[in-house]
Amino acid sequence: MSRVDTVANTIPRLPRSADLEVTQQYIDQLVSALEDAIDVLNSTRQRSFTELNLTNTQEHGGNLRTGDVFSSSGILKIVRTGDIYVGPNTGATATGTVTVVTT
Repeated sequence: MSRVDTVANTIPRLPRSADLEVTQQYIDQLVSALEDAIDVLNSTRQRSFTELNLTNTQEHGGNLRTGDVFSSSGILKIVRTGDIYVGPNTGATATGTVTVVTT
């Protein structure tokens, strides 16, 4: 089951008014259901870990999406919106090999 399925299955359904008029009871039910939905959405964004193990992380930020994690010289970094990362580039000429790495 995906996270979206889990959230969709736990958010309460909003009440529907049987009358053409909106009553105070309906407003109270609606507010309560919206508060419950907000609590569910907030709880899916907050996580606590006692241990985190990241293996085989990419060594540069090239071709990663915003929020992805990579390591650079042993330091974990997170790709942020607006950051530009280029992966390693290798080129060869008749006089030798040149390796250019930018991070």
